[in-house]
Amino acid sequence: MSGSNAASHADPPRGWGIWGWARWLPEVANAVIIGMVAFGAYLNLVSYSDEEIRQSLVDTYEPSAWTLIEVCTLSVVGIACALLTRAASSRRTRRRIAAIQLVLMVAAVGVAAYGHHRLMRRTTKLTGQTFGGFP
Repeated sequence: MSGSNAASHADPPRGWGIWGWARWLPEVANAVIIGMVAFGAYLNLVSYSDEEIRQSLVDTYEPSAWTLIEVCTLSVVGIACALLTRAASSRRTRRRIAAIQLVLMVAAVGVAAYGHHRLMRRTTKLTGQTFGGFP
């Protein structure tokens, strides 16, 4: 019995030891960030009726602006995580997924900005509010 016990102690421990499940945390965190950014970009594409825009800028334009800020902020975090994953990983699959994540983050910012700009132009046209002259 002591021989088998000694042999099991001679085996090198896994990289995370008893925290073996934790090696998937970076992938889970990246997936959550991607999901939140994609959902935010989708929300900025939601179209409001002309009457809703005329009635309340607080219920239409303001959520769009906050969602754009959220998408941009989380995209910066997602890009940083992707760059860190790409630099730290020795596996090609993880590096490719990190590259895809980079592309998704940039695309989500573009989609969210497009949706917000479109709403800004419609709001200016309907209400006369200029928002600093951007449209």
